[in-house]
This record gives sequence, C-alpha cells and structure tokens, in this order.
Amino acid sequence: MTTVTEVVEGAATPDPSPPPAAADTAPEFVRTVDRRLVHRAAVNEVFVTDLRRDGDGFLAGAQLPLSHGYFGDHPRRPAAFDFLLLLESARQACTAAGHLYYGVSRDTVFLVNGFSVRITDQGALTAGTRPGELVLAGGAVRDEGKGGRLRGVRFDVTLSLAGRRAARIGIDTSTAAGEDYRKLRFLQRRSTPPVTEDLDTTAAGRPADAAAVGRRNPLNVVLGEPVREGGAVSAPVEPRWENRSLFDHSYDHVPAMVLVEAARQLAHLAGVPVTAPVTACTARFTRFVELDSSVTATARAARPGAGSPTPPCGLLVEFRQNGAVVAETELDFGPAAGEEGA
Repeated sequence: MTTVTEVVEGAATPDPSPPPAAADTAPEFVRTVDRRLVHRAAVNEVFVTDLRRDGDGFLAGAQLPLSHGYFGDHPRRPAAFDFLLLLESARQACTAAGHLYYGVSRDTVFLVNGFSVRITDQGALTAGTRPGELVLAGGAVRDEGKGGRLRGVRFDVTLSLAGRRAARIGIDTSTAAGEDYRKLRFLQRRSTPPVTEDLDTTAAGRPADAAAVGRRNPLNVVLGEPVREGGAVSAPVEPRWENRSLFDHSYDHVPAMVLVEAARQLAHLAGVPVTAPVTACTARFTRFVELDSSVTATARAARPGAGSPTPPCGLLVEFRQNGAVVAETELDFGPAAGEEGA
C-alpha cells in the first residue's frame, strides 16, 4: 500500500443526509454542509455550502471568509483569497463527493499521495467586501483492484469566483478502511503512533520570525530557525499543535497541508517576498511524516538557472526525516504586490 502523509479520519457518527441529487441550479451559499461529510470537527472550519451531482461529476459551492485566523493571516494588499484556502475547499468538496457519489464508505480514510494547484486567474482571487462564493466543478476516477476493491480516487476540480475561472486542482488519494489504516500505521512503525493532542508544543525550538515567513500571528508559524548553507536554506518543521485550523482534530502524523505551508514559509526565508502570491504548486508525499521524529525542509531553485528568488520564480522544497525523503513540494510565485506588470 502506498505510504502517504495526509489522513482524515472517517465519520464514526451516523451518516448525514445527502444533499440535492442533481445540479439543476447554481450552488447555494446559505449554510454549510454537515461537518462529518468533510471530516471536520469544528463547524467554523467547514467552507463547503452545497454539493450536487452533475452528470458523472459533481458541483459544489464554498464560501470563502474575508477574515480567518489562519487563511487570512497574510500581508498581501490588496487582500486576496489564499491558494491554500482554495485547496482546502477542494479537499472538502472531494471528500464529501467521494462518500456520496463515488462509493467511498463512511469508515474509510483518504490518504493523499499528491496534489497539484494551478492558479489561472490571480486577479479573480482579490477579496472584495463580501465573502467569496467559490464554485467547484469536479469529477473523479475510482482506482479499483481485483474484484472491484477500491484502492483510491483521483479528483480533478475547476474553481471559479464571480464567473471567472480562477484555478484548477487535482488530488490523488489512496483509501483504507479505518481498521486497515490503524494496522498499517502500527506495522510501519512497529509501535502505536503518538497523536497531536498528547504532544507539548513547548518542546520545540525557537520559531522562525513571523514577519519573515509572511505571518502576523506567531501561532501560524510552522518552521523553526533557518540554516543557510551554500545556495540552500533549511529549517525544522515545528508547527503549533494547538493551531485548530491546521489541526482541527487529532492527527498521528504531520498532515500534507502543514507541509505545504512549511514549504511556502521556507520559500520566503529563501528570499521570495512575502507579498508574492503562489501561482502553482505540486506536491508528492511518499511516507508518513511522524510526530515524534525531527523533519527538515530544504529549499532550492526548482529549475536549472532559476537561482534568483525574485518572482516569477520556482522553488523545490524537500522534506527529510530519519535520513529519507518523505515529501517534495514545488512552488511557483508571481510578482509581489505592487510589482504586477513590472
């Protein structure tokens, strides 16, 4: 079975009622879907407001908040919706659609092997005076083994804001029944993994400077102090477990979204301006990132000759734990705020 870094626990509570069966009208933005469908513990961390079948695919709506303690904690002006907020909205929509339309049972966990994000219209992400109304049009392909046994689901989603196509996101997942997942984790470690709710953040070292990684709130800093050697910048990944946007429920590993946040913050430490937007992101997760062992992120130019951190540019961030590469993320950045068209 593929080893990965992102696991979202399946709902242990009774099944929520399904949403409307067909996308005969535009999605609504008046209430959130049942939090159990998107594997969230807190209702205020649910962004999907509607989900409907649309032929062989699905159509979803998500409301993007103007103010959010994590997704809105950025210095870029004018304010813009964060690419990770788009990714989280897509993850939620795909998770719910998997359960409702693609035969993924409610006790199944999704394991993220990788994803890709491409912003096609950066201007569409500029925030106005009202919450954003994101429309997600998606499809999925089941990966089946012998006897039709589900091994995973690959999702592809197009995201639009105010009638403008803003982004395209692909998410590649494996699946495992809840008990199979617990057995897998025990066999890989030869022990039961610790969980975030039992860990003490104060055991971490000194965090990176919040302003240097594009954050105002130190709670959102996920890196320790950086080390510069040659043309590379490295830093330990040390998130705050009490950050309830990053750790909405208890995890037994460092989730994929935290690693991508770490990659972006490391890019800023490598010289990318904190007001430069991410225009594309690809990520691959090859092992679980364990909570009880140090993990280091290292940033380098993503392409030969792309040594300058001045956008537009691309950076490759490699994550290592116990001597092995556990994940890789490549980020492309556009011009910093105020430099568009320069």
